[in-house]
Amino acid sequence: MTLTELVQDDLGDNPPNAPEPSRPTSHGRRWPWRVAAGVVALFVTLVVVLVILAATYQPLGSGGSEGGPFPGLPLGTPGRFVNQFAGATGELFFPPQRGNFTILASLENSGSRAVTVQAVTFVAPGAVGDWPLVPAGPVLYMPGEYARHQRVWRTGRPVKGLSLGPGESIVVGIQVRMADSCYVSGGGWSTDQFWVQERYLTFTHWVAIPLEVPVLMREPEPAGAGAGLVCLK
Repeated sequence: MTLTELVQDDLGDNPPNAPEPSRPTSHGRRWPWRVAAGVVALFVTLVVVLVILAATYQPLGSGGSEGGPFPGLPLGTPGRFVNQFAGATGELFFPPQRGNFTILASLENSGSRAVTVQAVTFVAPGAVGDWPLVPAGPVLYMPGEYARHQRVWRTGRPVKGLSLGPGESIVVGIQVRMADSCYVSGGGWSTDQFWVQERYLTFTHWVAIPLEVPVLMREPEPAGAGAGLVCLK
Protein backbone atom coordinates (compact mmCIF):
# COMPACT_ATOMS: atom_id res chain seq x y z
CA MET A 1 0.00 0.00 0.00
CA THR A 2 1.35 3.30 -0.98
CA LEU A 3 1.69 6.30 1.32
CA THR A 4 -1.21 8.03 -0.39
CA GLU A 5 -3.40 4.99 0.11
CA LEU A 6 -2.43 4.86 3.80
CA VAL A 7 -3.44 8.47 4.30
CA GLN A 8 -6.72 8.01 2.49
CA ASP A 9 -7.38 4.85 4.47
CA ASP A 10 -6.78 6.58 7.77
CA LEU A 11 -8.73 9.73 6.96
CA GLY A 12 -11.39 8.32 4.77
CA ASP A 13 -12.10 8.99 1.18
CA ASN A 14 -12.47 12.78 1.75
CA PRO A 15 -9.25 14.55 2.69
CA PRO A 16 -9.56 17.61 4.98
CA ASN A 17 -10.27 20.92 3.36
CA ALA A 18 -7.25 23.20 2.93
CA PRO A 19 -7.39 26.24 5.27
CA GLU A 20 -8.60 29.46 3.63
CA PRO A 21 -6.11 32.29 3.50
CA SER A 22 -6.78 34.91 6.19
CA ARG A 23 -8.31 38.22 5.07
CA PRO A 24 -6.78 41.46 6.20
CA THR A 25 -8.89 43.37 8.69
CA SER A 26 -10.44 46.63 7.68
CA HIS A 27 -8.63 48.43 10.53
CA GLY A 28 -5.35 48.22 8.67
CA ARG A 29 -6.82 49.95 5.63
CA ARG A 30 -8.58 52.76 7.50
CA TRP A 31 -5.69 53.80 9.77
CA PRO A 32 -3.65 55.72 7.13
CA TRP A 33 -6.76 57.74 6.22
CA ARG A 34 -7.29 58.69 9.84
CA VAL A 35 -3.68 59.86 10.10
CA ALA A 36 -4.03 61.89 6.89
CA ALA A 37 -7.28 63.47 8.09
CA GLY A 38 -5.64 64.42 11.38
CA VAL A 39 -2.68 66.01 9.58
CA VAL A 40 -5.02 68.01 7.33
CA ALA A 41 -7.08 69.20 10.30
CA LEU A 42 -3.94 70.26 12.14
CA PHE A 43 -2.68 72.14 9.08
CA VAL A 44 -6.01 73.95 8.61
CA THR A 45 -6.05 74.93 12.29
CA LEU A 46 -2.51 76.27 12.03
CA VAL A 47 -3.37 78.31 8.93
CA VAL A 48 -6.46 79.79 10.63
CA VAL A 49 -4.42 80.76 13.70
CA LEU A 50 -1.73 82.40 11.55
CA VAL A 51 -4.33 84.34 9.55
CA ILE A 52 -5.96 85.61 12.76
CA LEU A 53 -2.60 86.66 14.17
CA ALA A 54 -1.67 88.45 10.94
CA ALA A 55 -5.04 90.20 10.72
CA THR A 56 -4.79 91.48 14.31
CA TYR A 57 -1.05 92.25 14.39
CA GLN A 58 -0.69 95.75 15.84
CA PRO A 59 2.79 96.77 17.04
CA LEU A 60 2.38 100.57 16.87
CA GLY A 61 2.38 102.86 19.89
CA SER A 62 3.39 106.33 20.96
CA GLY A 63 7.05 107.12 20.46
CA GLY A 64 7.16 109.43 23.45
CA SER A 65 8.10 112.74 21.79
CA GLU A 66 5.65 115.50 20.88
CA GLY A 67 5.45 119.29 20.73
CA GLY A 68 7.49 121.95 19.00
CA PRO A 69 7.56 123.11 15.35
CA PHE A 70 7.92 120.76 12.41
CA PRO A 71 10.28 121.89 9.62
CA GLY A 72 8.43 122.75 6.43
CA LEU A 73 4.92 122.72 7.91
CA PRO A 74 2.83 125.74 9.01
CA LEU A 75 3.17 126.56 12.68
CA GLY A 76 0.09 128.79 12.94
CA THR A 77 -0.65 130.07 16.41
CA PRO A 78 1.29 127.57 18.53
CA GLY A 79 -0.26 125.71 21.40
CA ARG A 80 0.53 126.29 25.07
CA PHE A 81 0.37 123.99 28.06
CA VAL A 82 -2.60 124.40 30.40
CA ASN A 83 -4.15 122.59 33.38
CA GLN A 84 -0.81 121.52 34.81
CA PHE A 85 -1.98 121.51 38.40
CA ALA A 86 0.01 119.64 41.06
CA GLY A 87 2.44 118.26 38.52
CA ALA A 88 -0.22 116.94 36.14
CA THR A 89 0.73 116.47 32.49
CA GLY A 90 -1.95 118.95 31.49
CA GLU A 91 -3.13 119.63 27.96
CA LEU A 92 -1.81 121.43 24.90
CA PHE A 93 -4.28 124.24 24.16
CA PHE A 94 -4.54 125.60 20.60
CA PRO A 95 -6.37 128.95 20.42
CA PRO A 96 -8.99 129.61 17.73
CA GLN A 97 -7.40 130.45 14.38
CA ARG A 98 -8.35 130.53 10.72
CA GLY A 99 -5.20 129.23 9.07
CA ASN A 100 -3.51 125.86 8.99
CA PHE A 101 -1.38 124.72 11.89
CA THR A 102 0.53 121.57 12.78
CA ILE A 103 0.16 119.15 15.67
CA LEU A 104 3.07 116.83 16.36
CA ALA A 105 2.73 113.22 17.41
CA SER A 106 5.04 110.21 17.45
CA LEU A 107 4.97 106.56 16.44
CA GLU A 108 7.07 103.57 17.39
CA ASN A 109 7.06 99.98 16.16
CA SER A 110 7.59 97.75 19.19
CA GLY A 111 6.88 94.52 17.31
CA SER A 112 9.06 92.02 15.50
CA ARG A 113 7.73 92.70 11.98
CA ALA A 114 7.54 95.81 9.82
CA VAL A 115 4.19 97.45 9.10
CA THR A 116 3.26 99.99 6.42
CA VAL A 117 1.70 103.30 7.44
CA GLN A 118 -1.16 104.15 5.09
CA ALA A 119 -2.60 107.26 6.75
CA VAL A 120 -2.41 109.41 9.89
CA THR A 121 -5.27 111.67 11.00
CA PHE A 122 -7.15 113.21 13.89
CA VAL A 123 -10.51 112.35 12.31
CA ALA A 124 -11.92 109.16 13.80
CA PRO A 125 -12.60 106.45 11.19
CA GLY A 126 -16.26 106.37 10.27
CA ALA A 127 -16.95 109.73 11.94
CA VAL A 128 -20.35 111.12 10.96
CA GLY A 129 -21.05 114.85 10.80
CA ASP A 130 -18.73 117.75 11.46
CA TRP A 131 -15.38 117.11 13.11
CA PRO A 132 -13.59 119.92 14.99
CA LEU A 133 -10.25 119.33 13.27
CA VAL A 134 -10.08 119.08 9.47
CA PRO A 135 -7.08 117.63 7.57
CA ALA A 136 -5.23 120.45 5.81
CA GLY A 137 -2.41 118.81 3.88
CA PRO A 138 -0.13 115.78 3.66
CA VAL A 139 1.21 114.33 6.91
CA LEU A 140 5.00 114.36 7.01
CA TYR A 141 7.44 112.44 9.18
CA MET A 142 11.01 112.70 10.43
CA PRO A 143 13.14 110.14 12.28
CA GLY A 144 12.39 109.88 15.97
CA GLU A 145 16.05 109.12 16.59
CA TYR A 146 19.06 109.65 14.38
CA ALA A 147 21.72 107.01 13.96
CA ARG A 148 25.34 107.96 14.54
CA HIS A 149 26.66 110.17 11.73
CA GLN A 150 23.16 110.36 10.18
CA ARG A 151 22.46 113.75 8.68
CA VAL A 152 19.64 115.68 10.34
CA TRP A 153 16.65 116.14 8.04
CA ARG A 154 15.80 119.71 7.10
CA THR A 155 12.23 118.83 6.12
CA GLY A 156 9.85 115.95 6.48
CA ARG A 157 8.75 113.32 4.00
CA PRO A 158 5.25 111.95 3.28
CA VAL A 159 4.34 109.29 5.81
CA LYS A 160 1.94 107.51 3.46
CA GLY A 161 3.50 104.25 2.32
CA LEU A 162 6.28 104.30 4.94
CA SER A 163 7.46 100.86 6.07
CA LEU A 164 8.21 101.20 9.78
CA GLY A 165 10.55 98.44 10.91
CA PRO A 166 10.93 96.81 14.33
CA GLY A 167 12.28 99.25 16.92
CA GLU A 168 11.98 102.26 14.60
CA SER A 169 10.29 105.48 15.72
CA ILE A 170 9.19 108.62 13.88
CA VAL A 171 7.77 112.06 14.62
CA VAL A 172 4.80 113.03 12.45
CA GLY A 173 3.55 116.51 11.64
CA ILE A 174 -0.23 116.49 11.15
CA GLN A 175 -1.52 119.54 9.28
CA VAL A 176 -4.99 120.61 10.41
CA ARG A 177 -7.34 123.55 10.55
CA MET A 178 -10.37 124.27 12.68
CA ALA A 179 -13.61 123.30 11.01
CA ASP A 180 -15.29 126.70 11.52
CA SER A 181 -14.28 130.24 12.39
CA CYS A 182 -16.77 130.66 15.25
CA TYR A 183 -16.83 129.03 18.67
CA VAL A 184 -18.60 129.05 22.00
CA SER A 185 -16.41 130.99 24.41
CA GLY A 186 -17.05 128.64 27.32
CA GLY A 187 -17.06 125.38 25.33
CA GLY A 188 -14.14 123.12 24.63
CA TRP A 189 -13.17 119.96 22.77
CA SER A 190 -10.23 117.71 23.52
CA THR A 191 -8.69 114.49 22.29
CA ASP A 192 -6.06 112.21 23.73
CA GLN A 193 -5.44 110.10 20.62
CA PHE A 194 -4.90 110.16 16.89
CA TRP A 195 -5.55 107.48 14.29
CA VAL A 196 -3.20 105.47 12.09
CA GLN A 197 -4.13 103.17 9.24
CA GLU A 198 -1.59 100.39 9.09
CA ARG A 199 -1.05 97.45 6.74
CA TYR A 200 0.60 94.14 7.52
CA LEU A 201 0.84 91.62 4.66
CA THR A 202 -2.60 91.96 3.01
CA PHE A 203 -4.45 93.13 6.12
CA THR A 204 -5.28 96.81 6.69
CA HIS A 205 -6.98 98.35 9.71
CA TRP A 206 -7.19 101.53 11.81
CA VAL A 207 -5.64 101.80 15.26
CA ALA A 208 -5.87 104.52 17.92
CA ILE A 209 -2.51 105.81 19.16
CA PRO A 210 -2.42 107.76 22.46
CA LEU A 211 -1.01 111.26 22.55
CA GLU A 212 1.68 112.00 25.09
CA VAL A 213 -0.13 115.28 25.82
CA PRO A 214 -3.88 115.63 25.08
CA VAL A 215 -4.94 118.39 22.70
CA LEU A 216 -7.48 121.00 23.84
CA MET A 217 -9.28 123.65 21.74
CA ARG A 218 -12.47 125.66 21.58
CA GLU A 219 -15.39 123.81 20.02
CA PRO A 220 -15.75 125.23 16.46
CA GLU A 221 -19.25 126.20 15.38
CA PRO A 222 -20.55 127.57 12.07
CA ALA A 223 -21.68 131.21 11.98
CA GLY A 224 -25.35 131.59 12.85
CA ALA A 225 -25.47 128.30 14.75
CA GLY A 226 -26.79 130.01 17.88
CA ALA A 227 -26.43 132.77 20.41
CA GLY A 228 -23.25 133.38 22.32
CA LEU A 229 -20.89 132.62 19.46
CA VAL A 230 -17.57 134.37 19.05
CA CYS A 231 -16.38 134.58 15.44
CA LEU A 232 -12.90 135.29 14.18
CA LYS A 233 -12.45 138.31 11.98
